[in-house]
Amino acid sequence: MTNPRPLPARYPEDVEHLDGAARGELRIPVCHSCAQEFWPPGPVCPRDFTTDVGWVTDPGTGRVNSWVRFHKRYFAGDEVPYTVVQVRLDSGPNLTTTWTGPADPVIGEPVAVSFREAGASVFLPEFGPGGQA
Repeated sequence: MTNPRPLPARYPEDVEHLDGAARGELRIPVCHSCAQEFWPPGPVCPRDFTTDVGWVTDPGTGRVNSWVRFHKRYFAGDEVPYTVVQVRLDSGPNLTTTWTGPADPVIGEPVAVSFREAGASVFLPEFGPGGQA
């Protein structure tokens, strides 16, 4: 079955992240001036406003910061309920994505990234139990 959910737009700021996910890598922007990784991607560092920004491959480990379960079907074909988590990466940024765990997430639980094919050659990061204890 094809996924009726809209695929992410390939904005210039997101291409490195999406292409990395297709290779099984979690790519995150980093400031070359202060070395801070940040999210969401943008043309300047949110800490020191420099434009000297690049990308790094993040290990994709962190902890559950928050979560919510959706019971409403927003797109045809969605399987409900589904769970969305906000993950605080060990490197600092917060990412919001889908949960892959068999049970409800627990605040502070260690997690690790995996990648789900969302369409033809489009992969998205999602998180589930794992990572460092």
